[in-house]
Amino acid sequence: KMKSIKLITIVALFLLLITGCASVNQSHIYSPVGVSISSEMTADVDVGLSKKLIDSAKGTYFLGIIKMSGDSKYADGYGGMGTTGKVKTAAAFDAISKSDGDILVSPQYVVTTKFIFPFKTISVDVGAFEGKIKEIKKI
Repeated sequence: KMKSIKLITIVALFLLLITGCASVNQSHIYSPVGVSISSEMTADVDVGLSKKLIDSAKGTYFLGIIKMSGDSKYADGYGGMGTTGKVKTAAAFDAISKSDGDILVSPQYVVTTKFIFPFKTISVDVGAFEGKIKEIKKI
């Protein structure tokens, strides 16, 4: 009886060793699809030259790349890339959000950068005219 239990155990272990888990992965050949659409448009904008929008933003970065403090709302299309660009877009957002305008016209930035290892602090002042979009037309 003991021999038969040992034999059954050995056979069961052998079966477990020769069978195992399997996975199936089906892949296919593909190529990326690129779609490009361009349409020229023009906008009719009222620019308020009597009042200049002025605002500022500040950001502190550890080793110049990891944000430690600063604004978290940004206006796309202003400021550029990198940490300085981010602070510029934050200043632009603040200026637009405090006005009735849709866009900043002729924005001018004053950027002050201080680096005291390991922290980099960027301060940006922006001044621009308020623009209100009246109409957008396709050319």
